[in-house]
Amino acid sequence: MGEVQEARRLTKEESNCKSQIRRFYAALHYYQVFDTLRESNPNYMERLVLIYGDLQKEDLGLSPENRRCLIENVNIIIHNASVVRFDAKPSQILRTNVIGTEKLLQLATECPHLEIFAYVSTAYSHPSQIIKEEKFYPPPADLKLIEDVIKTDEGNEAGISNEVIRDITGDWMNFYSFSKATAEGLVEAYGRKRSLPCIVYRPSIIVGAYNEPTPGWIGNKNGPVFLFEGIKAGFVHVVQCDGSECNMDLIPVDMTVNSLLASIWDYVAHRETHEPRVYNHGSSDWNPILNKKLQEYELEVAKAYPLTGMVWYPFLLQIKNFYVFSILFTLFSVIPGILADLVFLFRWKKLMIIPLLKKIILNYATLRRYVHPERILKTDNNSADMNEFFFDLSAMDWHKLTQVGHRGFQKLLKEPLEPTPAALRKYRTLKILHYTVVGLVVLLSLLFLYRIMCYIFSFIA
Repeated sequence: MGEVQEARRLTKEESNCKSQIRRFYAALHYYQVFDTLRESNPNYMERLVLIYGDLQKEDLGLSPENRRCLIENVNIIIHNASVVRFDAKPSQILRTNVIGTEKLLQLATECPHLEIFAYVSTAYSHPSQIIKEEKFYPPPADLKLIEDVIKTDEGNEAGISNEVIRDITGDWMNFYSFSKATAEGLVEAYGRKRSLPCIVYRPSIIVGAYNEPTPGWIGNKNGPVFLFEGIKAGFVHVVQCDGSECNMDLIPVDMTVNSLLASIWDYVAHRETHEPRVYNHGSSDWNPILNKKLQEYELEVAKAYPLTGMVWYPFLLQIKNFYVFSILFTLFSVIPGILADLVFLFRWKKLMIIPLLKKIILNYATLRRYVHPERILKTDNNSADMNEFFFDLSAMDWHKLTQVGHRGFQKLLKEPLEPTPAALRKYRTLKILHYTVVGLVVLLSLLFLYRIMCYIFSFIA
């Protein structure tokens, strides 16, 4: 936006937006996110021009004055806003992720100085594509179908039934990936039919920072982070997965941002036509890691830096068979969780373990849909300088990433970075208790087996 200044009175919505942004930046101050920028430009906040908008509203909720301001000044649009909750109402997801994108594309066509429209999608926009190339795939729906679904969902108090959702989404499994794939189709159409300079950027599963702004920084508990910490805290001990074959396509948030910026530069600097382009960013092609190895690293850091909220000694079994997984998960997590919550209930305290387990299960169920032993996200298009914008995933050390990621999550929970004496004592106690229980179970199993064998031999004799 350059040197555009605010020379008008803010509306109520814009005032709220501005106060929210300031609170957001104040919270990020704790995590040292903008320390480098603050040192070089202490008054950087004064360069920001905040404009209220809403993807679900007509004309994006922009006032005529704000729309004119954007059209006259914007040269790069990065569209990264979307509803990411899979359980949100279909109409909310589609109105924001698809209709909102279409309205932003319309706005982009009015910007005379526009150099690029960058749409941030997801590597799982077409989940049936096991090997996903840097190219456009046919969208699952057009705008008419999207508008019909929104109208039906909003016109029914109970919304669309799960059966209808499955019929509409098909291979896309949920309306999130369905909406992102449809929006990709809109970006391609605007690029080809209206010569709009645009790209689609597809990152895979984003985790904490590798280097910047601080190693391990993470802004929320989305993605696999919640599952990993549930394992480290001793809530989860069994997952359904083949650890020797599957890998989780994880990418650090700072490399993701660098890759996006580099993709924008690459397209603007090197494009020969106005044809739209796709850039993928994932570790499965550059630097894959098997879940078994990832588990080894995660448990190692859990034992070196035990969490104060640990409820049991951390260990993990990766089970391929669903029925065996269900039995073991019930034995190791559900039953102990119910017993622990009964204790809380008798002490007039709110339930803790089962609600947490429910969140972790939902988190894992979502992630598991996208873990495939042969899934590869091809990344060939970006020719930018990786030293200038470091996003070379082949140079990433997975061991370091798990270590800094754990410490970043500790900071998010406002836990001490170094284990306290109390946390270490608790860890040692839980370790002794764990191996005592394991020893008793093995002993009882051997005793039971011995009695069975004695019975068999006595019957034969």
